[in-house]
Amino acid sequence: MEPIEDDDINKPYKIKDVTRQIKKAVVASNLEELQKKSAEKFGKTEVPQIHLDSDGTEIDDEDYFQTLEPNTELIAVFSGEQWVDPTHYLTISSHSGDTIDCGDVEKVHLKKLVGQMKSNLCNISILSEPDLELLSNMDPNSVADITGRDFVEQLKETSGRILTEKRDAYDAVELLKLIGRHQNFSKQNIVEPRPFSPSSSTTSLSTMSSFSSNNQQ
Repeated sequence: MEPIEDDDINKPYKIKDVTRQIKKAVVASNLEELQKKSAEKFGKTEVPQIHLDSDGTEIDDEDYFQTLEPNTELIAVFSGEQWVDPTHYLTISSHSGDTIDCGDVEKVHLKKLVGQMKSNLCNISILSEPDLELLSNMDPNSVADITGRDFVEQLKETSGRILTEKRDAYDAVELLKLIGRHQNFSKQNIVEPRPFSPSSSTTSLSTMSSFSSNNQQ
């Protein structure tokens, strides 16, 4: 019996149109099969380009396609269409007055962050505290389809460590500011000693002598 090649293993994928309003489940073993099935699912005669939903990366290489995790979220982009950042639709909805689920906004932003970190992990050092907190608290399973679970778990751990370091540094700076304010306050409240004056000393001695003489009389 011949061993099964990796390319012959069917994997499930989640395919959406460019508006993300229509979602289909497709099982395929290679990129070409995925494209053909996607065209059938969306009632098209032409095969679409396939993009990652998270950051818009076009998947046009079979070797790369084989690295995708099962249930990866993808966008089918047909002729005349283009991949659109998911936050674009959230912006349109907010301007039109529709109610937006904060959880959906957070999920979209999280996926965008993970996609950016995958492209250039060095950017993690300049993320804001809210973004670092979002990454450090994320559920790896919710974004594992973007980069793979191992990367997401490492990203989660690194984000938490950098967030802790930033907060420790902030606390240290605030403590230094507090010490500085206390020292300035103490200096302002120190009573300066009166300078020595020979004339005032002589006057004091004369007064004491007069007082002593009067008592003796």
